Amino acid sequence: MENQEPTLIPTAEGDNALPPKITKENINPQAGSKREELMQWLKSIVVMFFTSILISFASYALIKANNFTVGGIAGTVILLNAGFGLKQSIGTVLLNAPLVILSFFYVKKRFAVLSTINVAFQTVWFAIFEQIGFKIVFTGNADRLFAAIAAALCFGTAIVFALKAGGSTGGGDILAVLIQKKLAAGSIAWILFTINSVVITASFFVFYNTEVDIAINLLPIMLSIFEAYVESKVNESLTNGFQSAIEFKIITDKQEQMAIAIMKELGRGVTSLPATGMYSKITHSMLVCVISRRQVSTLKRLIKKIDPDAFATVSNVSQVYGLGFHAGE
Repeated sequence: MENQEPTLIPTAEGDNALPPKITKENINPQAGSKREELMQWLKSIVVMFFTSILISFASYALIKANNFTVGGIAGTVILLNAGFGLKQSIGTVLLNAPLVILSFFYVKKRFAVLSTINVAFQTVWFAIFEQIGFKIVFTGNADRLFAAIAAALCFGTAIVFALKAGGSTGGGDILAVLIQKKLAAGSIAWILFTINSVVITASFFVFYNTEVDIAINLLPIMLSIFEAYVESKVNESLTNGFQSAIEFKIITDKQEQMAIAIMKELGRGVTSLPATGMYSKITHSMLVCVISRRQVSTLKRLIKKIDPDAFATVSNVSQVYGLGFHAGE
């Protein structure tokens, strides 16, 4: 199925004239200028900068301040700080260094460089937060749930945007990418959830307090599990949101006019399939077209204008790859 979104060029060949076919070379030209390459790097570094703020803020000001942890390297650093007093700025560098080095050999160099930049930014932010003692402390046990939710939103958002920019936030992200690359696993979000669970289990022994009952002792680990689950759902929802689209299946007897209108006005490819009504035994055409969400109202208008008797179904597509949409990663 073709799903290009070309730049429409007016022609003098009548209403049925179609725009020129767009190829992979038109959308992703091979020869990019040095300026374009530099701009891509700068944009990615800006993303690394802001995602590092989210990670550092969530880890230091929300999670550590409220005496629970997360999974992966960030959670391990928090446990080392709580158990041995190791500063998060130092722990972040020490624990991420081996994974960053591995990524240079087993993942793309761009990924490794951007991940290194992100970890460096995190180290600086941790040092700043440690210097000023910036914390958001929730006094009530029930209120600490808000810290877990806020931290999960920060972590999940940061992970997705860092990965989309071609890098990572370090730690568990790098490990997840390495695992996915080696085992061809389907979802980084759930790989991260599994990794996080191992670290979270260890947090019970770090935050255990003999002066309170078992229910209070279990609260930090429950908060950690809740944070990890919400983080994985935020991660997955944002990832699918970037790659989502809408699929139209249109049964019509005016397939030529409908297809031409869709290709000209929406710049999307259309596939025609025979569709036979099992009651009437009459064969119609079923047009299949995948469009972006912003084009839904336009396509509905076209259907109503060209063939008011057409029958159409609309479906959400969680992920789509191809020309005019998203390149496979």
